[in-house]
Amino acid sequence: MTREQAAVKLDLDAGATFDSIEAARLLRRAGYRWESVSQRRSPSGKGWHVVLYIVPRPRSPFEVVALQLLLGGDRNREAMQLHRARNFQDAPRFMRDAWNVLYQPHVNRYRHLKLGAV
Repeated sequence: MTREQAAVKLDLDAGATFDSIEAARLLRRAGYRWESVSQRRSPSGKGWHVVLYIVPRPRSPFEVVALQLLLGGDRNREAMQLHRARNFQDAPRFMRDAWNVLYQPHVNRYRHLKLGAV
């Protein structure tokens, strides 16, 4: 897995926060540490998106999903990620590069919203 494919991405819903001390403790207990972390508001403005690059780098999509669940990622999202992880090896390259994405609005969605507001 590439560095980007192995990034641990957390979708934290409204009211949830990222506790960096607790995350570091859990990662250390599992034999990892983070190399870098970034946090930003989700497009809804209600939750957070957190991206961690972990050392040692996860070697499988299942390992990434397990870490995301361990660190408090949205369980519904991780259920879908588990489905994608099962199909990772058989997926075309472009799908492997996009298997673990956080929600990002599609540009056409904005166009439709603007059309409806007129």
